[in-house]
Order: sequence, then structure tokens, then C-alpha cells
Amino acid sequence: MARAMKAGGHTLVQLLVAMTLASVLLGAFATVHGRVRQAVSRVESLAAVQDTLTQAMAYLGNDLRQAGYVGLVGDSERLAGVAGPEDPVSLPVTNDCGINFSLRLDRPVEAMDAGYDLDCSPAAPPQPGTDVLILRRLAGKPTRAEKGRLQAGLSLGGGTLFIDDAPADSAEIRDLVTSIYYVATSRSGGESSLRRKTLVRGPRLLDEEVATGITDLQIQFGIDLDGDTWPAGANAYVNPGDARLSEPGTRILAVRVWLRAEADAPAGTVAPPIDAYANGPATASVTRRSRQLLVRTFFLPNARRPSW
Repeated sequence: MARAMKAGGHTLVQLLVAMTLASVLLGAFATVHGRVRQAVSRVESLAAVQDTLTQAMAYLGNDLRQAGYVGLVGDSERLAGVAGPEDPVSLPVTNDCGINFSLRLDRPVEAMDAGYDLDCSPAAPPQPGTDVLILRRLAGKPTRAEKGRLQAGLSLGGGTLFIDDAPADSAEIRDLVTSIYYVATSRSGGESSLRRKTLVRGPRLLDEEVATGITDLQIQFGIDLDGDTWPAGANAYVNPGDARLSEPGTRILAVRVWLRAEADAPAGTVAPPIDAYANGPATASVTRRSRQLLVRTFFLPNARRPSW
């Protein structure tokens, strides 16, 4: 009987030890599992930021590469109806961003340095310190005349901008495309976003979101200063407010774009500091955020050739 009780006691001790070991192992597994989940969440957060940047840059780059395109007329100087702020308004655009703002095909690429200074209201407060990019062109594909849309009737002899009634001698018709890119904060306290104002039927400017999570847009222009024979190269990259942009003979040949994106991230995530870029300050590190910067340079195939 004593031997049986001793054997039973020994078995009970083993059971207690096994249960203790199981508890330790379960606790360790839970800890490892939690850390793995946090690591996966951090990777997913960073991947989402990278995906946002890639898609936003591709969208913007596609528009940039077409800037200045005017179809078979080859030059905006051969388009009647192109007008500036000092000209009378003959083709009105609802909520346009200035007098004849959308008609300035002679200025296919413009930008505003560190601020939104347009006559049209943004959809949400602009992000302080971010640039504004303005692009103008004709659509890549011909279309039909459409009531209420700002279009161009083109022929080998020239072209005319119009609304509603196309010129009788038009060999092809293309829509006028004006785009304004800017970064806006969220009214509800959410993530900021890259937005675009674009011409639609009306004609009027429609404000739409391009990508959520974009926190900065910076622009520099690659300019030709010495009038090289074509093809020319950029002598310098300058900010939009640089005085050299207004000098006679200066041509914009390329556009350098910086986009920064951010998103909330799990505990333990630290977005590293970002060195100074686009002649701006460095960005400090921040906790519980995923953040990444992407820079691309786009050359402009439709940059105007010198007249000589």
C-alpha cells in the first residue's frame, strides 16, 4: 500500500511540473506571437506607405510627361483662344483659379513655392510649407465636340479653343486638360492627402482626392539657361520661386518631384529622421508612424524648342 501511494505521489509531482512547463511555454508562445504580430503589422504599415507613394508618383508622372502637349498644331502659339490674366475672358470656366487660368497653354508647367495662392478654394486646408504643381495640355486622344466642355479644334494650319461649337475646319478635337496638384490636411483629423483640381464638363474645375497619406509635395524645375541647341540639358534645378525662371530664354526641361507619405503604425514603430531635401529642413523622427520619401525626376518631352 505504501509503495502504491509513493508511486501515486511521484506521478502527481510530475503532473505539476508538466503543467508549470506548459504554462511557461504558453506564456513564451504568447509573447513571441505578439511580437511577431507587431512586426508583421509594422511591415504591413510600411508596405502600405510605399504603395501609396508608388501609385501617387505614377499618377502624377503620367500627367507631367504629357504637359505642354498640343496635338498636331505643335505649338501653343498657333492656338487661338490661349489667353493670360490681362486678356478679356471669352471662354469662362466656373470656379477657375484666376482670370483665364485654365487657358494658359503657353505656360504648360508652373508651381507655387511653399504655399497655396490661387483664386479657387481648396477642398480642405492646404498643408503648410507644401508646393503646388500646375500642368496644362491637350488630351492624348481625339474626341468629339461635347456641350459644356472646353476643347480645342485642330488642323495643320492651327487651332482654336472653344466651348460647345467646334470650328468647321477642325481635323481633330481634343479636350483641354488643366491640373492643379496640392496637399491638403483632413478636416476630420485624419490623414492628409494629395488632391487634384481638374477641368470637367461645365466647364468647371472638379477637386478630387488622388492619394490618402501624402504629407508633402515639393517641386524643383530643371532649367536650360544657356540656350543650347536641341536637345538641351538642364543647367540647374531651382525652386518654383527662383528669379531665373522669369528670365528671357529660360526653358523648363524637367521637373523633380518629392513626395512624402505617412501612416499610423503599431507600438514600437519609429519613423527615422529624413535628411533635408528640396532646400527644406530635415524631418525629425516620430513614434508610432510609418514614413517614407520618394523622389523622381521627369523630363518633359513637349518642352518648347528654341525658335532659332
